[in-house]
Amino acid sequence: MRPKLAVITIFVLVIGVVVSGSIAPVAAEKTAEKEALMKVFTHPPDRRENLFAESFLNQVSIDNINSLVAQYKSKLGELESIKSGEGPYTLIFEKGTAPSRVSLDSEGKIAGLWFGNPTLKSDTLDKLVSELKSLDGSVSLYISKNGEQLYSLNGDEKLAVGSSFKLYVLKALYDKMGSDSWDKVIWLKKQNMSLPSGILQDWPVGTPVTVKTLSNLMISQSDNTATDVLIDLVGKEYLENQTNPKNRPFLTTVEAFNLKYGVDSGTRKDYITGNKKQKREILESFQGLQVSASQVTASIPTLIEGVEWFFSTEELASMIYDLKEANEIYINPGLTTKSDWYRVGYKGGSEGGVLQYTHLLQKSKNSPVYVISLTVNNPKKGLNTSKITEIASRLISLVKDGKL
Repeated sequence: MRPKLAVITIFVLVIGVVVSGSIAPVAAEKTAEKEALMKVFTHPPDRRENLFAESFLNQVSIDNINSLVAQYKSKLGELESIKSGEGPYTLIFEKGTAPSRVSLDSEGKIAGLWFGNPTLKSDTLDKLVSELKSLDGSVSLYISKNGEQLYSLNGDEKLAVGSSFKLYVLKALYDKMGSDSWDKVIWLKKQNMSLPSGILQDWPVGTPVTVKTLSNLMISQSDNTATDVLIDLVGKEYLENQTNPKNRPFLTTVEAFNLKYGVDSGTRKDYITGNKKQKREILESFQGLQVSASQVTASIPTLIEGVEWFFSTEELASMIYDLKEANEIYINPGLTTKSDWYRVGYKGGSEGGVLQYTHLLQKSKNSPVYVISLTVNNPKKGLNTSKITEIASRLISLVKDGKL
């Protein structure tokens, strides 16, 4: 239910760094930008500060910059060259690569800087699976090629997946809507107004929106309000008939927020231990959102074994493959760079103790379609999201580099 984790700020080695300043390169500036990036890794630490604009250093200390560079060099070795293309620069190290973006001010000093997830030349599937097995919590990985299983690690285990459940709402929408129904107008209702992620929770009640707008927002921005409107449109009964029994009753995001943060402990216990009839009665007692954003503890696992959406990575991989002609899944590229692929589809989910990434990947028009779905749960403590995201990105790179 929380925002996706592909946007992370302030010096996290394995996810990326975004600091002040525009990071969209202009063609005429690429030579200067590449030279600046090379100097970041080749200048002695005591001279590195001179590369950065004062506005940058007001937000990020030179000690943090030096620490970041040291981490990359420790993992990847020395920087050998920099490759430019349509997307980010590719930093080519002795032991691997990493994407990067940089922007310079009028004096040629670095005003914006981003580093992405590294790829190691020595990576193999066995190596990455070994790293996954060492993580705290329950881990599930499923990889398919043209819809057929290529690899499975607990791929049939049904875990909490956060917003990745929205793939099922999208599939139900495609199954039920006629081709002429996507421009149908729906007026936003107070009962559907949820909490972020998304933007529609801030729009006025009564705003008219089309079904296609709702589906685009539900997948690309993981908009919770859009999701709840569409759940009402397709019907809970239909969704429950299409999903595994652990998702009955099928929750809206408003209901999940209310159960996790907005009701007393007795009601919460009655829901978790109740039968389906009792659960439905509790849900029917809700009159819209009963919790504010300030009450949500995003980083702390909260009832992820009892109040959630539960799917296996095998189910999610099958679902996004079935949706490969749905243009909604291609708006947000997740942990990838769009320019590296013919097409890349994505849906993910995260909250305290839950991290889920599902990517559909195709390198060229006639190449195989791969799906990599990875879920990690820990109901007792927060996850090492940086490490999990790094591994997910390195798994994607196995497809990109032809190692799968």
